[in-house]
Amino acid sequence: MAYESVEAIDDGPLEAMTAVGANKIQWIFLGVVPQVVAPYMSYFLYCFEINVRAAAILGYVGAGGIGLYLSRTLGFLQYDRVMSIILYTFVVVLIIDGLSNRIREKLI
Repeated sequence: MAYESVEAIDDGPLEAMTAVGANKIQWIFLGVVPQVVAPYMSYFLYCFEINVRAAAILGYVGAGGIGLYLSRTLGFLQYDRVMSIILYTFVVVLIIDGLSNRIREKLI
């Protein structure tokens, strides 16, 4: 995904910068970076959201973290704690999703 966003940039600003005498550093920082920041941030936030969701599942099968705590409380039949863990995980995912949507809207 990262290379696709670099390949999909518009060549017009880069040609204009070359025509007015910009060097390679200016060409990269003023022509390429502004065009790839939004896709990079979008992809980063998407991966972060997936990792938060997967952390509970991986912990449940033995990798540690919140999933391990979920597995233990489920094993002891403490359903009130199990429900709170599930709800907190859901709320955290919703918060991350809302923040990523706001950031994506500002970048585009």
